[in-house]
Amino acid sequence: MWEGFTPRCIDECVGEFQRLVAAGAKDIAFYDDALLYRANEALLPFLDAVNAGIGVNPPVRFHTPNALNARFMTPELARRMVNAGFASFFLGFESGAEAWQTATGGKVNAGEFDAAVKYLHEAGASAIFAYIIAGHPDADEQEAENSIRLARRLGVRVMLSEFSPIPGTVDGQKCARWADLAEPLSHNKTAFALRRLGADRLNKLKELSR
Repeated sequence: MWEGFTPRCIDECVGEFQRLVAAGAKDIAFYDDALLYRANEALLPFLDAVNAGIGVNPPVRFHTPNALNARFMTPELARRMVNAGFASFFLGFESGAEAWQTATGGKVNAGEFDAAVKYLHEAGASAIFAYIIAGHPDADEQEAENSIRLARRLGVRVMLSEFSPIPGTVDGQKCARWADLAEPLSHNKTAFALRRLGADRLNKLKELSR
């Protein structure tokens, strides 16, 4: 939707960080699913500036709840993030099924996810989470159960992300089979996941993820 990529000014980011620390913040979350993209231009200069100002171990814990793209994780990036105080890593995985990954845009594949988890473990990260979609219209092809087991074998905690239909999109239109898309309440992720999977199957996925 937008061809260009422009990282936010590092001085602005550092200034905001300093204000948060001065106000007593102990945990800071990055709501940015492009946080690792071109890290040399954005994230790493920010971490360098933060560390230069307050030492190697900042008095805060960083978190990434908006799902990092595992494709961009490297051994150096994992090490730098852990050393800078990142306490939790949330990775967007969605599914381990190769055909489903390809059909939905190929944002990340199982091999890239595996490598990212390996780099994070080697860097000393202990709190690693993976978002896996529940209730997608192509749920049978997604193989959510196998995806959950794959993540757990890698030592990753699974967070189910219930699918929310967006009218006008390809996936959204597929949902018309289970919900009236003219009704706004049908766009609610919890309501649609129940309709698509049924309570028994959805609860099974939740229990498996736990």
